[in-house]
Amino acid sequence: MASFRPVLSLLVASIAVDVSRAGILDIFNTTSDYNLVQSLNIVFGQTKNDISFLLTGEDKTPIEQAVTFWCGHSNSTTLQQTLLDDPDLGSKLNLSKPIAFLTHGWLDNTTRVWFQKTVQDMIKYRDSNVCGVNWARLAQYDYGIAAVKHVPIVSGYLTKFITFLLNSGMSLDNVTLVGHSMGAQISGQVGLNFNGKIPQIFGLDPAGPMFTAPVDRGLRYRLDKSDAKYVQMIITSRGTIGVRVGDGHENFYPNGGDAPMPNCVLPLTNDAEFFDQIMCSHLHATSLYRFSLNPALVFNARRCLNYGSYRLGLCSFNKSNRLGVYSDRSGGDFYLRTGAASPYDV
Repeated sequence: MASFRPVLSLLVASIAVDVSRAGILDIFNTTSDYNLVQSLNIVFGQTKNDISFLLTGEDKTPIEQAVTFWCGHSNSTTLQQTLLDDPDLGSKLNLSKPIAFLTHGWLDNTTRVWFQKTVQDMIKYRDSNVCGVNWARLAQYDYGIAAVKHVPIVSGYLTKFITFLLNSGMSLDNVTLVGHSMGAQISGQVGLNFNGKIPQIFGLDPAGPMFTAPVDRGLRYRLDKSDAKYVQMIITSRGTIGVRVGDGHENFYPNGGDAPMPNCVLPLTNDAEFFDQIMCSHLHATSLYRFSLNPALVFNARRCLNYGSYRLGLCSFNKSNRLGVYSDRSGGDFYLRTGAASPYDV
């Protein structure tokens, strides 16, 4: 999901009932799928001050138009659309090098600033191929439709595209999946399709609603440690838009994983600004992942039972580890503090 700070300040005027902060959080504690989806559509889908822009019904767009792949590498940093069975594959990808697939979430797309910056830093610091997975058309739908119907469609087509690359000479050992929000759940389903043999998946604040809440839909639908040889989760809006508990080999909880993140704190004058803090925090996982690509930036974390113990210094002598791609992969739950100003290290 994209950051909607400029428009969410207009949200309250369009909500029929004035909701307290506690009431806002109750949205995420409902036991009804219908209530949760409708609340998400109204609260977070109202980015144009009009929820009518959310699509409903069956999407009949051909899959090759609804889901597209935009790829580049160190010798060709401008992303080019790469097709299934692309005759020009050799000019768009270097199949001898590692490849990472970056997938966005609900109401998002590959043209967002965060997405473009992440792609360029992946190419710069990792010297790898990168393919952006654009499913913007299907991501514009009602939250429940996107989560339940469209995520499996996207994961199935991405699986087919990766299989094409494997048949063209790419090694599965060179594949990394990175996904934000619903994109993390798409990545998990792709990993499952490859029987957990993909080397690594990074889930950036995986979406919780309709995957783990109100009820857990099961491992076949959501990212967990069985989907790859190594799964890392970075959790920044715990129990709201993001999952409540990480289920990777390593789970990193910046500032305890709860919204608002320090860089998202604003004076609260109305409910819209609290929604904004949640959205900002949800997206913050992408920033931490992107900055972690730079070897000089270290987000040092400690293995700990919970954030309270971490803040009390009870884990100061526990195992330390780096959030992001340079993790030592020792496993466990890790807690850390991040700053309010970019690049957020402390």
